[in-house]
Amino acid sequence: MSTEPVNILLWASDIRTDAGGMATLAKLNSDIGPYSQATLHIDFQFVRWLDAHLASLLMIIVRHAEARGNTIIFVKLSDAVKTILQKNGFLQQRAVDLYHTTLPTTEFGHHQGVEFSQYTRLHLLRPEMPKMTAALSGKFYEGLDELFANSSLHSRSARQTCVCGQFYPKYGKLAFAIADGGIGIDGALFAGKNVRKEPAEAIDWAMQPGSTTRTGDIPGGLGLKLIRAFVELNGGRLTVVSSAGFWCQTGGHVHMTKLKTPFPGTGVVFEIDTTDQKHYDLAKAPDPRDIW
Repeated sequence: MSTEPVNILLWASDIRTDAGGMATLAKLNSDIGPYSQATLHIDFQFVRWLDAHLASLLMIIVRHAEARGNTIIFVKLSDAVKTILQKNGFLQQRAVDLYHTTLPTTEFGHHQGVEFSQYTRLHLLRPEMPKMTAALSGKFYEGLDELFANSSLHSRSARQTCVCGQFYPKYGKLAFAIADGGIGIDGALFAGKNVRKEPAEAIDWAMQPGSTTRTGDIPGGLGLKLIRAFVELNGGRLTVVSSAGFWCQTGGHVHMTKLKTPFPGTGVVFEIDTTDQKHYDLAKAPDPRDIW
């Protein structure tokens, strides 16, 4: 067996939180897939932009490759991309985040729900966030907790859940991403209810209010309802990639499509418009039937 490093080239100039960016990450995973016990050079020579928060999804790909005995080395990164990944701690050689715009790349075991909650409240409770009443803020963070809880319960992954985020002052955007390396929402739906759906349709099913919170990697209860309503009012974006499915809500509009190659798990990206000056509140007490 050759000991020479294998070069795997990313054919993309930028990797953003859209169907094209998710397809690039899924293709990278596919290209890495055949290798085990190898040294793999992930060649970034053409990549000029990477959404910093996507480091969590990239980490899942790395962990899957490492589980097969591979060594992953990132090569030919531009200064801009290297700095991004050093600031948020994805790369071992770290850079100082002088302006405190990063939410560090962090991995959580399935039983570390408390630590995850502490992470989100520490890093998302920042001045740029739209103003919320204490009641709504509590439910908002409970919604994020549901994302982690459902991932831990249903992803059936040997990998830890990875989170990351970034504040983009130039664009007035705060992004938070969570990813697991599990069986995907379509896989969890089949395992839990013996129902087969196309990956994108499975995501859409999990996003509907009537779907139980205990099937799939995405919560279906009050937390998700509030997050989706918040995205619509805020003009933000909620993006989900799971297996070969891509689903995105921008404001009140939903778009979904199928990827040519599957992402190894489920990734959720929540993007908030920080220029929003509205003040958010709970209109009424929640119906307990909506929670469970």
